[in-house]
Amino acid sequence: MAKIRTVALNIRILPAKKAALIALAEKRRTDVTKLILPEIDRLLNADAGDFIAPPDVATDDELDDIDLLNPLISFMPLPGDKRHTIDYAATRMMKLGTVMKLILRGWITKNAPMPREELAALAVTSNQLAALGRNLNQLVKLAHAGHWPDSNELVDMLTETMQMTTQASAEIDAVVRTNLMSWENEDA
Repeated sequence: MAKIRTVALNIRILPAKKAALIALAEKRRTDVTKLILPEIDRLLNADAGDFIAPPDVATDDELDDIDLLNPLISFMPLPGDKRHTIDYAATRMMKLGTVMKLILRGWITKNAPMPREELAALAVTSNQLAALGRNLNQLVKLAHAGHWPDSNELVDMLTETMQMTTQASAEIDAVVRTNLMSWENEDA
């Protein structure tokens, strides 16, 4: 006989009620699931004629027959999380579908967002590397050409390098600021 697969039930509950429910389950020497399931059955039996019967649950054997090569998966955030997801997408100027893919990928790979200290260190390092890279590239190009700039040309080159470094710094700061704002809320 095939085993029927159960699914998790996600609900939002106040921490005090959750603690009271866990305490009651411990008092009755059972777990929370066994405590709640009879109440769910009672509610369903009381209003049996008022709702549509749920579809049959697939057994493990039936699940093995499902076409696993079908790449179409559809999911949406819970109603309480939808606002945070929309805000995250708007802050980062991304489509909601792209954000949902990132959330799914992060959940599967168990990667948390970067801490603020690491983002700050990343910003400083990126700015320094951008400035050094541009200066070195210009000096290498001049060395390969076989001539060195005179003082006016060197001043112009350093001014241009400073402007490019400032621009790169502003762009990286914007990325870091956006990332910090998008993870500002603990629920996001």
